[in-house]
Amino acid sequence: MTTVLVVDDDPAVAEEHARLLRAIGCRAEVETLPENVEGRLARDPEIGLLLLDLRMPGMSGLDLLRQVRIRRPDVGVVMATVVNDVEPAVVAIKSGAYNYLLKPLQAEPLARVVESWVSNRPAPLVDDPRFAGFVTRDPAFKEIFRRLAAFAGQDVPVLLEGETGTGKELAAQLVHALSPRGGERFLAVNMAAFQPTLFESELFGHARGAFTGATRDRAGRFEEAGAGTLFLDEIGELDLESQRKLLRVLQTKTYARVGESAERPLAARVVLATNLELREEVAAGRFREDLYYRISGYGVKLPPLRERPGDVELLAGYFLRKYASQFGRAVDSLSSEAAAALAAYDYPGNVRELESVISSALLLEPSRTLSKDSLPRHLAAAPADAGDLERARFDAVRKALSEQQGNQTRAAAKLGIARQTLNVLLKRYREKGWMS
Repeated sequence: MTTVLVVDDDPAVAEEHARLLRAIGCRAEVETLPENVEGRLARDPEIGLLLLDLRMPGMSGLDLLRQVRIRRPDVGVVMATVVNDVEPAVVAIKSGAYNYLLKPLQAEPLARVVESWVSNRPAPLVDDPRFAGFVTRDPAFKEIFRRLAAFAGQDVPVLLEGETGTGKELAAQLVHALSPRGGERFLAVNMAAFQPTLFESELFGHARGAFTGATRDRAGRFEEAGAGTLFLDEIGELDLESQRKLLRVLQTKTYARVGESAERPLAARVVLATNLELREEVAAGRFREDLYYRISGYGVKLPPLRERPGDVELLAGYFLRKYASQFGRAVDSLSSEAAAALAAYDYPGNVRELESVISSALLLEPSRTLSKDSLPRHLAAAPADAGDLERARFDAVRKALSEQQGNQTRAAAKLGIARQTLNVLLKRYREKGWMS
């Protein structure tokens, strides 16, 4: 019997949701204070699913979701929201919620979503439930999990390398959850979003009057992370001077706010990630050698999906069942042609791209079996045409780069892909000898 903890600040609503759950065969408990949820999970190991209200005073449902996904990734979360809050509910899905339901809850969609979650839990690769967030059968992940756990136990700066969409932030959350800091804050920062001139202000903070517009003291991300974990994503996008400043912080474990001379201790643990091959970036003079050697010893590399062929079918089935319940679709299987097309594709966007492919195809599929015709056009082509498709994509990339005078950011925008995806494609074409 599935045990569900209903979390809603309105006691009457919480009890009604619990009644609906009991009527469909679940054991249901109620909690009206989101701050108590973590303790409830610790005391009752039978709780496997949260039905979580999105809007609550104090700790919001979204904040609680993120906390649970980091500290208890083995526990599923379904959000309950009203029609006007569908957009935040979609954000919740991207933050790790399994699904969302609209209030007032109805028995049939509630039963469908709960059944989907219960039946859609692949056999774990390792016994530790904290690794449940990685849906995989690839034996290479046993060594990856071993390294993550070993590095998590020590206060060292872990480096996560892997293409876009391979799960680097999920791995960073695991390092946090497995560490003695697991009860503290996890703060993620995308370094590619910062202009070089803002690096110090954003990470170190600044004092009032430090520069034009600094009207008050401001804490930086190092301070905001407290004694928790600060995840610095896309560090390969930093300029060399910002890399130098970051290296100094990692070496001395101190920093100073802009406009102040006093050094502050770094209380947070730092985890770093990049989708670039840093060794190649060092050789090209774009990444500091001393910073690379400072962090590379504690490195974990996540494999691209094309190197995990057995996981494509596993993940496709997982996403099929997840989004079928979310969209209320009766699709419950893949046709052999669709499975072959999915297996033949190389996924430059990796797991994130596969998830997008399956969720969009479900909306187009009129039958109970997902057909090849519902897949995006570039996947629906016959597997035998894969070489022609790759060459056509290369020609499009080369043309976009030429039109944008080699500017990769503008070329990626013209192609309608992420800059990180373009980096992956360019690396692949260099390996094929198609471009220098």
